[in-house]
Amino acid sequence: MSFGNIFDTGGDQSESGEKSTEKIRGNTPGAEGESKDVRDLEAERDPWLVRQTAHGAFGVMEFLGGLFRNAQEASTAQRQASEDPNTVSRTASSSLKACGPPKADLRDEDLPKMEDLSRVIDHRTAYDLVTTGLGASEGLAVDPARKTVYVADRAGQKLSAVDVATGAQHVIASGLGDVGDVKVDGKGSAYVTDYANARLLVVNLSDGSFTPITGLTGAYGVALDGGKGRAYVVNHAEGQLFEVDLGSKEKKRVAAELGVLTATGVALDGRGKAYVGDTGGRLYEVDLATGRHHVLTTLSGAGALRVELDGAGKAYAVDPQPLNGRLYEITLADGAHRVVATGLQTCKGLALDVGDDRIYVGNQQGQLWQIRKSATEARGGVGQVVPPPGTGT
Repeated sequence: MSFGNIFDTGGDQSESGEKSTEKIRGNTPGAEGESKDVRDLEAERDPWLVRQTAHGAFGVMEFLGGLFRNAQEASTAQRQASEDPNTVSRTASSSLKACGPPKADLRDEDLPKMEDLSRVIDHRTAYDLVTTGLGASEGLAVDPARKTVYVADRAGQKLSAVDVATGAQHVIASGLGDVGDVKVDGKGSAYVTDYANARLLVVNLSDGSFTPITGLTGAYGVALDGGKGRAYVVNHAEGQLFEVDLGSKEKKRVAAELGVLTATGVALDGRGKAYVGDTGGRLYEVDLATGRHHVLTTLSGAGALRVELDGAGKAYAVDPQPLNGRLYEITLADGAHRVVATGLQTCKGLALDVGDDRIYVGNQQGQLWQIRKSATEARGGVGQVVPPPGTGT
C-alpha cells in the first residue's frame, strides 16, 4: 500500500492501515494483550534486549498510527473540497467577516529611533580604520572622557591627538625627541618617553609645552599610577623597571633582568602588580613591592611589544610582524593566549577603553585601528582586519 493509494481512494485504506497497526501493536513485546507466542518468545530472550525492542516498536507504532490518522484527515478534506468547491471559499469568507480585514496601526513610538538603529549598525562593526597619516606611530594613549587617542610618532618626534568619532587629527606637541610611548593622566597632561635622549617628559596637552621629569637610560615603555602619583618606566635595552615619583621626581629600580631580548611595554593592575612584555614574546608578572617576577607566558614566534589590561583578568599585547601584525588576548590566571586579530601591519601602539568596548592599535604605517573588544571574545576573534578601499594601504 502506498501513500498515493491512501489519497486516491479517499482514505478507505487509511482505516485498514490503522487496524493493521493495532494488530501489530498487540503482538509487540511489552504491549498489553500480546499473544501467547510472543510471551513465550519474550521469556526466552534477554530482558534488556526485550525492553529495547519493545520501546523501539512502540515508537514506530506511534509514528505510523499518527501518520495514518493524518492521511485519513487529509483525504477526507480533499474529498469534501472536490465534491463542494464552495466549502473552502465559504469558510474563508466567514473568517474574514468575523475578524474583519487586516489593519496596520503604526504609531511613532512603534517605529525604531535613528539613534537605536545607528547603535545596532555600529555594534555589528568588529573593527574600523579610524585614520591614517600618523607617521611611524608607536605608543598610544586614550582619554575616554575626551573621546581622544594620543599617538606618539617616533619618526616625526611629535604627539598627535585623534578624535575617534571623526578621525580628525592635529599635532599637540613637536620636538619631543625619540618618543617611544605615551600615557595620559586625564587631568591635562601626557607622559612621554624619549629613548635616545634617556628621559621621561611631561607634556601640557592644552598648549603643547613640555618639560623633562627625570633622566632614565633606555626609557621606552611607560605606565601611570595616577592615584599614587607614580610612573613606571621600562629600560628597553637593559630589561629594568623603574618607579618614578612624579612629585619629587625621584626614581628607584623595582626589578631587573626582564626580557631575554629587550623589554618593551608595561601595564599595571592597580593591585600591586606590573606586567612587562619583551620582543621575545614573554610576558612577565612583577610584584611591585618586592621586585620578584616570573614569566607568565610566552607568545611563540611573536613579540609582546605593548601590553594593556582590561581589569577583568585579561591582558592584550601587540606583535609587530611586518605587514601582518597581530593582537593577542592573554588570560592572566593561567597564561593561556590566542590571536584575536591579524593584518595590523607593523603595530607598536596599543590602548584600551574598556568602558566603551574599544581596543586601539597603531602601526608604523601611520594607521590607527579601532577594534571592538567584545568582537575579540568570539571563538575566532576578529580575524584579519582589511583597510577600506581608497585608503592607499
